[in-house]
Amino acid sequence: MAGLFSLLVFASLPLLPLAGVFLALLAALPLVHVVATGRPSFLAWGWVAVALVGAVLVWQQPWMVAAAAGYLLVAVWPAVSVETWLRRPWSTGRWAAVVALVALGISVAVMTAATYPAAPADALTQAFTHAGGGAGSLVKMLGEGTGGEELVAQALRMAAYLAPSFAALYVLTAALWLRPRLPLLGMGRGAEPFQVYTSDEWLPVGFALGGLGWVFAPEPAKWLAANLLVTVLGLYFVHGLAIILFYLGRRFGENRWVRLGVMVFALQVPVALVFSALGLADTFFRLRRGGADDGGREA
Repeated sequence: MAGLFSLLVFASLPLLPLAGVFLALLAALPLVHVVATGRPSFLAWGWVAVALVGAVLVWQQPWMVAAAAGYLLVAVWPAVSVETWLRRPWSTGRWAAVVALVALGISVAVMTAATYPAAPADALTQAFTHAGGGAGSLVKMLGEGTGGEELVAQALRMAAYLAPSFAALYVLTAALWLRPRLPLLGMGRGAEPFQVYTSDEWLPVGFALGGLGWVFAPEPAKWLAANLLVTVLGLYFVHGLAIILFYLGRRFGENRWVRLGVMVFALQVPVALVFSALGLADTFFRLRRGGADDGGREA
């Protein structure tokens, strides 16, 4: 029943416009609940994975490949990562990095296999452009005489090029939503305040490799490096968000509506880059002063 429920929740992602993007984040929760009872999550999701892979092998439809890979990424991988975290003394930052980077690797592998022998970036761009061919209403809203078509085309090209990193960050969002709920299920992880979150100490290596590869490497290595860089920046964005909430203090930083407002504001592209820069800087220079529970006031 847990596996079936997680599959139905995940199915809201393609079936429910907009709302499904948020509902699908809950797909791993039934599987994690199985882990909380002391049983392996494979007992819940194993038969679902076998059924999805079997359907792919029988009918060989591209959308079935996407559905199977999406379920394994969005529902199964966060639950398996929690199981692994319970057995290892990882910090929250290291666990988040593992979740995001493994999700990135799986996304790159699936997209490369699905588009072979074409270059993944080119094939994805063509697919996204074809799928966005019916975006005429959006172009009209932007104004036909104001470069609306070119603006939409550029957005589709960027979304296609960075699709693996966007998938990885979506999986990271699902995992971070799970984190504060783990203590409620009786698990010994996730109890520390989000305001003290720090990135993994090895993450600057990924930042350097992604940045250098994006600037100097040829395709398709440039594509891999660009997606690695965006994924690492997403992890540093989470770090920067924790710093901002730390300085808002306990009264405001733990208020869910304040957090939501900060998140909506932070998702603006220039602001998001500032948050990522804060997270990166805090890796080398301590930006948070005082104790974890002093409300963000300097000791």
